[in-house]
Amino acid sequence: MSDLPPLDLERPVRIGVPRRLVALLAAAVIVAAWWQVLDDTAGARVVTVARDGVPVDLLVPPDAVDAPGVVVAHGFSGSRQLMRSTALALADAGFAVAVPDLSGHGANQRSLPTDGRDRLARDVLVAADLLNETEGVRAGPVGLLGHSMGSGAVMTAGLDAPERVAAVVAVSPTDAEVTPVLPDDLLLLAGEREPRFVGNARDLLERAGGPTGADAATPRRELAVIGGVEHVSILFSPEMYDRSIAWFAASFEVDADPAGRGVPPIGWWALHLLAVVVLWRSVAPVLVAPLVARRATGRGVLGAALGALAATVVLTVAGAAVELAGLGGMLVAPVLAVWLLLAGGVWLWFGPRPPVPGGRDLGWAALLVLVLAAALPALGSRVWLPALPSGSRAVLLVAFVVLVLPWSVALATTLQGPRGWRAVAWWALLALVTTAGFALAASVVPGLGFLVLLLPLIPVLLTVAVAVWLPVQRPWAAGTATAVLLGWMLAILFPLA
Repeated sequence: MSDLPPLDLERPVRIGVPRRLVALLAAAVIVAAWWQVLDDTAGARVVTVARDGVPVDLLVPPDAVDAPGVVVAHGFSGSRQLMRSTALALADAGFAVAVPDLSGHGANQRSLPTDGRDRLARDVLVAADLLNETEGVRAGPVGLLGHSMGSGAVMTAGLDAPERVAAVVAVSPTDAEVTPVLPDDLLLLAGEREPRFVGNARDLLERAGGPTGADAATPRRELAVIGGVEHVSILFSPEMYDRSIAWFAASFEVDADPAGRGVPPIGWWALHLLAVVVLWRSVAPVLVAPLVARRATGRGVLGAALGALAATVVLTVAGAAVELAGLGGMLVAPVLAVWLLLAGGVWLWFGPRPPVPGGRDLGWAALLVLVLAAALPALGSRVWLPALPSGSRAVLLVAFVVLVLPWSVALATTLQGPRGWRAVAWWALLALVTTAGFALAASVVPGLGFLVLLLPLIPVLLTVAVAVWLPVQRPWAAGTATAVLLGWMLAILFPLA
């Protein structure tokens, strides 16, 4: 314990002029990001209501009179917050927008239904009813836009209630029993970097009667592949917004201007995230004494690889004997938490051991959690993800933190010692190994298949955590903060089963 940095607030401040300037610049970026994100919703009335257990955000243009309505539905592991950028783009173009939390997601406390798209389609139509009852919104059929799982929900709603649906936009589409007649005015959008969903879109287009011209007697059908995006980034694509707006404008026979949104909220959030990390790294020398770097060992990387392999084997065998899907009342998250528990246990056994935790570790952990909270959910809740878990998710959060802790402490212990470029090199190697471990688990462990779509986000999330706690060099504090971060993500992202 003697080589760990103390929390010494009485030492002289050791921040030079360059660091002070960087800190001031980072603080200015943080203020600008908050200003821009808050100002982004200033052009629309935003209220949250609930109907039949379905929470819905309503975005209505100011002084709206007879504004066409559009329901925007998220995908698997999504939420109202994830679709906020799409909703704002539509609202800026003059549409009134309803964004529901579908069953099992976000603040919706119902479980994800076993009857799949039928229940989700009913959630979509509940949001459509709310639009029709909102002042300033045109009564009658509405437009529907859905992403991934939500695309199946909106297409099914268009099939089940054609008199209530004027047009459908299916983004990264899954499947539905489309015909050349229903749903009305179907636009299919998929990202160039998600070939599976491009294939789904082409199959749907063929079954829907193929592409049609604007003057065709049958409902319009069209497929567009959005360049340079994949399953998540398509939600923040200006081209996706423009095509959707133009499609709905033609269906409702209204003028809509799709141009001129500038930097999307997700861009400001990303700048905010970077600025918080830079600000923290600039002021950290005030609190953290210099540490003499120790020679890193490959035992930690080996332990990470062995842990991932062992956890994958154990859960693959267990999945062949018992049903893992729905474990603990959620999909994906409990299985992933157990995988991290097993992988972390093996990692600690074969890798470097952490020192005995001390009383100061708790204080450092609390400080690191606050920094991570400021970087991720504080502004992120207004852009792409819920800030706090609700209902049973809050209880599961505690369980997830406990299960993830061995893995996160092993990660922090492995990276203890190296600083500067040596630390970056070790983290790059470790990130490669851990990402490969997640990819292996996603490909063979029952219940973890959806993790494949999230693989690009995992090293980014962990890099943020490492960048925050690496200067502290206290494995238990760093591991606890990372466990809280990962437990929070598991608790808010995945649907209730």
